[in-house]
Amino acid sequence: MDLAFLKKVDLVKELTVPELKTFSSKLKTVKYKESEFLIEENKENDKLFILYKGEVVISKKMTMIDDQEKIDKTFISLTANNHAFFGEIGLLGLQKSTATCKANTECILYTINQKDFISICKSNPEIGFKMLLEISRKLSRLLEKTNEDVLKLTTALIYALKG
Repeated sequence: MDLAFLKKVDLVKELTVPELKTFSSKLKTVKYKESEFLIEENKENDKLFILYKGEVVISKKMTMIDDQEKIDKTFISLTANNHAFFGEIGLLGLQKSTATCKANTECILYTINQKDFISICKSNPEIGFKMLLEISRKLSRLLEKTNEDVLKLTTALIYALKG
C-alpha cells in the first residue's frame, strides 16, 4: 500500500500513521480494465473504493419522456490526482448503489468491504470515528449540492410553465 498516497485521501487524512497502517492492512488492491463497471446503479454493493491510478466516471440513469427510455448522465470524472473515494454508501449498510461507476481508463483501486470496515470500527473505535466523520462530511456536501440543484430545477420549471 502506498501510505503517502493514502494520507492525501480525505477519508483517512486525519488518521495517525499507526491508524493508517491498521486501516490499510484491510485494503485490497484491485484492477479494472477500461470500460469495466466497478459499481452499477441499483445493484448491491458493499465496497468502498479509493482511486489509486486511472480515471473513473460516475453517472446516473435519467428517465426521459417515457419510463422506457433511460440514458446515463455523467456527473463527474475522477482521476487518481483527486485522491477520490466513493462507494461509501455500501459501507453504511445501504447496499443498493445510488450511481454507476465505470473505469474510463485502466484503473488500480484500493477497496474495503463492509465486513472488514465494521471489524476495524469495533476493534479501533478512533479509526472508525474519524472515517465515519469524513463520510458524513462528504454526504453532507453531496446533499447540499443536491438541494441547490433541486432549487435551480424547480425555479427553471416554474419560469418555463409561466412562459
